[in-house]
Amino acid sequence: MKRLLLFLLLAVGHCAVADGVSDAYNAGAAAAASSKSQGTSAASGTDPSSVIPGYTASPSQSSYYGGVQGGDGDISSKGQSALGQDDAGQSIISSGTTNPATTIDPTADFIQNGKNAEANSASITDGTNTQCTTKVVSKSVFENYSCDRDVNQVQTCARTGTVTGHYEDTTTTETITIDSDSLGFNSDTLTVNWGPVPEGTVTSAVFTYTFRKGLAYSNPVWFLNVTTLGQKLTMYDDSGSYTLASGVSLSAGDTLSFTLGNQANANNPGSIWTAGQANKMYHFVLTLTIQKTDRKYVTDVTWSESCGFDKSTAIATDGTTCVDPGGTRTVTVDGQTYSQSADCWQYSDAYIVPVNSTGNCATLMADRNCTVSGRSCTASEGGICLHEADTYQCQTTYSSQGLLCAGQYFCQSGDCSETDGAGDSGFDTAVAKLAGLASAGEDVRDDQVNIKAFTGQALYCRKAMAGFSNCCVDTGWGNSAGLANCNSDEMAIGKAKAKKVTVLVGEACNREVLGVCVQKKQAYCVFQGKLARIIQEQGRRDQLHISFGSGDSPDCRGITVPELQSINFDLINFQDFYSDLMANQKIPDSATMVQQAKDRIAAQVAAQTGGK
Repeated sequence: MKRLLLFLLLAVGHCAVADGVSDAYNAGAAAAASSKSQGTSAASGTDPSSVIPGYTASPSQSSYYGGVQGGDGDISSKGQSALGQDDAGQSIISSGTTNPATTIDPTADFIQNGKNAEANSASITDGTNTQCTTKVVSKSVFENYSCDRDVNQVQTCARTGTVTGHYEDTTTTETITIDSDSLGFNSDTLTVNWGPVPEGTVTSAVFTYTFRKGLAYSNPVWFLNVTTLGQKLTMYDDSGSYTLASGVSLSAGDTLSFTLGNQANANNPGSIWTAGQANKMYHFVLTLTIQKTDRKYVTDVTWSESCGFDKSTAIATDGTTCVDPGGTRTVTVDGQTYSQSADCWQYSDAYIVPVNSTGNCATLMADRNCTVSGRSCTASEGGICLHEADTYQCQTTYSSQGLLCAGQYFCQSGDCSETDGAGDSGFDTAVAKLAGLASAGEDVRDDQVNIKAFTGQALYCRKAMAGFSNCCVDTGWGNSAGLANCNSDEMAIGKAKAKKVTVLVGEACNREVLGVCVQKKQAYCVFQGKLARIIQEQGRRDQLHISFGSGDSPDCRGITVPELQSINFDLINFQDFYSDLMANQKIPDSATMVQQAKDRIAAQVAAQTGGK
């Protein structure tokens, strides 16, 4: 109970203290609010000269500042005047002229080291200094170069059909039968001709007869015979037959004769024949087989092949195309005209043939410091690559000889610019960009209305067809007889490829037969120089994605100014241009450069000494 009473008393006391603090805070806040602006009001209404000794609103130093565009108020000359009149300035001048000069000990170490370095400078350059070591410094640089070449090509052979023919002998056989009943013998006629006979050769002759021998009464006058085909055929028996000799030649229109006779060779057997006919005393039949040979001209088609290459080297076929449609043609032989039909009169047979071409890669292929780092096929036929783009990585090693002295390398060979470790100076890139701008400026100067830079020319070359040479090859110009049929544009493309100034656009049909393309052509954009081709190819096509058109409609236009501004030249590989740059630069030899330096020094000395 006592503890509870004590707690209540403490709580009441605490509340009383809190009320007092709150009242004090409120009174202070009210006082501050009423006087918060008195200080600033007093400061703004006070005159500085009344409270700051020596105050002036326009000090003399303000004349030294004339504003951003003004002068310095001649502060330099006034400062120099103050230095000569002011006591402090006089003291400084007096001490500089009257104080004794500082004495340098000639035996001091830094003096002796300098003299030794001067005296031994020759040993640094000639390599005899014992504190220096001879060093050979090498630096290798790897750069990428691009080129392209043919690896295979399509060649064609022409198969041409010609109407020819030959003579053939055809044999026909005819059988004729001559019956004695049709021969009109009478008492006045001893020989009867039958005909005409067909033309040919008698291959078989059979004579058969019947004779009523009993009516002859053994009288020789009554025994009968007949002569035909040069043979006498007797009829002395009741019947009989004869096989006559073959080989007798008969001509068309000839007649066959039958001559009468008898065994007694009577002068006038006609009555006997007549009596024999009347009573049917005899009857004979001659059966002849005649063979005729006719000579006939038969037409056919003879095919001849013409190839401008060794067909045995082909690695694959690439199809056959009819380039001369079929129809009927004629040929005249011995004054007679014959006709022959064919589905096609000429075919073009395509073959894929390896080609030993270096394209424009010859220099890179011959350089033992260059290796192929990438290949891509840019044209193919039937799944076989015809043309490829190659990337070569070439290593260039720069070396110099010098002395390493206390960590400092001194070059002696004079070719240290490539081995100083500073890296690529960007000179080549800068020159390439400047050359690009200069070339663009040439185009602008020529046409200030339609301003475009690096304009190219569209040229075409024909591909192989029916024995026609492939005029799109990148090698063999000048040493292949087949290329003699190529025109000047095609030859220009071949030379432009070697100079790396072409861009392949695509293919189109050059010749159609009945709606079928029988010869293709390739379209190229040819530019004035390698630099134009690089910027067009890597800038326009690869960066801006503006195509060069199609084989039917190539677009070799120049690059407009806005397009040129959109190209990032830092992303363009100018290595192909660098090689030309280095090959064409004119650097004088060392003797010439030394003489030029001597001449310049002599001229300067003469100018300073008045020519004495």
